[in-house]
Amino acid sequence: MIGTLIIEDEAPAAKRLSKLLKEIDPSFTILDTLESVSSAIKWLEQHPRPDLLMLDIQLADGLSFDIFKQVRIDSFVIFTTAYDEYAIKAFELNSIDYLLKPIDQSKLKKSINKFKRLHGEKTTIDIQAVIAAMDRGRRKYKQRFSVNVGTKIKSIETANIAYFYSMDKNTFLCTGEGRHYPVDYALDKLDNLIDPQHFFRINRQYMLNYHAIDKIHVLSKSRVTILTVPPTEEPLLVSTARTHEFRLWLDR
Repeated sequence: MIGTLIIEDEAPAAKRLSKLLKEIDPSFTILDTLESVSSAIKWLEQHPRPDLLMLDIQLADGLSFDIFKQVRIDSFVIFTTAYDEYAIKAFELNSIDYLLKPIDQSKLKKSINKFKRLHGEKTTIDIQAVIAAMDRGRRKYKQRFSVNVGTKIKSIETANIAYFYSMDKNTFLCTGEGRHYPVDYALDKLDNLIDPQHFFRINRQYMLNYHAIDKIHVLSKSRVTILTVPPTEEPLLVSTARTHEFRLWLDR
């Protein structure tokens, strides 16, 4: 049995990762699936160390590196990340590996083979080196998104996205041409993936590209509505708590 702990805040991604591990080697046993830094720290404080730790870098309540600041990790670690230029050199440490999202099964298998070669050896994770590398790359935001169109995959440049929005617990993007596609990221996660110079989260449901804003109507000091191109079904209301910050963002 290979005890594996998955820490991933996107439920579909966690489910797929668990499935892939089982397909590669049925001896993998998923000890638990967690979605936050705080829950991971609590779990690791109360349980023996797993053989393998599958760890998403960006979690719901912060960067997963905060876990290492609170708990000693002796497990083999495979990081998963949506950032395609994050800390590649740092991840080449013997006790660390990394996979880019969406996870490819053949690359996951290579990481598992590396884990099996090193399993049982004393692990030494220079997490400070990883954090330093992450800090150097943190300002690199997603440049494009892959979306499913029937049986095909389409790549959409982030600059051509007018807005992201959530509906019925799913997240969608709308292109400048008015085409809508589902994406695999919650809006809370997109907050950390998208350049805030160009996009602003106006409320719980919408994140807008500056260039998609057509007209802004001031209803009161704290009430602002927005018309976009392409248009939404109704004018968008900036949340009262974000109105001041939105004004500052416009005035940069």
